[in-house]
Amino acid sequence: MAGLPPDVWAMMIFSILAFFGVSLWTLVYTLFQEERKLDLLRSEEAIDTHAPAALRDLRAWIEAHPNDPDLDEAQRTYRECVEALQTTDRHFYDWTAEDIERLEAL
Repeated sequence: MAGLPPDVWAMMIFSILAFFGVSLWTLVYTLFQEERKLDLLRSEEAIDTHAPAALRDLRAWIEAHPNDPDLDEAQRTYRECVEALQTTDRHFYDWTAEDIERLEAL
């Protein structure tokens, strides 16, 4: 029984390290983000659930689909995010005061 060539071993070790390295980094990053969200919820009692671009996209979807069965849920989600932005001092996503002032109610 012959062993595997060194280049196969090297590629296998690299692949394992790359997979677990990226997975571990992603897990740690996600846990730090969730800790930040939890801190915001504890101090502000509300949190912005959408980034500026995502909330604009949600608004555009609501306006483009007035007869969709999920319209009520989308409007509720939009209103909750706008309310959280207007009633809190700290935000998870990068919102400017001008962005928040330009938000329109549904």
